[in-house]
Amino acid sequence: MKKSLFCGLACLLLVGCVSTPERRIAKEPELFASFPEDVQANVRAGSIEIGYDRDMVRLALGEPDRVSTRQREGELLEVWTYVGVHHTSETYRVRDFGRFSTIDQNVVIERSRQNVYDRVRVEFRDGVVVAVEMVQR
Repeated sequence: MKKSLFCGLACLLLVGCVSTPERRIAKEPELFASFPEDVQANVRAGSIEIGYDRDMVRLALGEPDRVSTRQREGELLEVWTYVGVHHTSETYRVRDFGRFSTIDQNVVIERSRQNVYDRVRVEFRDGVVVAVEMVQR
């Protein structure tokens, strides 16, 4: 009971910390109001398009998890990467022949993994989006 209550509270706290387009817009309403109506609709939906600037991308997707640069044919591109996390868990039943306890019993072992992957990559040239790569999972 205590464990499930703790997990529930932890989830609520994590959800409360998640940055959403609406929360980011609320922090910078003047900047958002300066965008054309079609861009505002996309930003609210958390989507971006070629031609958007850094501010539009930041309000739509949030701060990138990683920023890098890439040189291609004499031009320097800035790459913003947003990561995703995929959790998996496996449960094993192992027969304990008295090694872990004083009685012969089944022991349950749970193994959890956290797999981090690149979810979205956005390339900028001179501060403008020139490519968007969405990774399908």
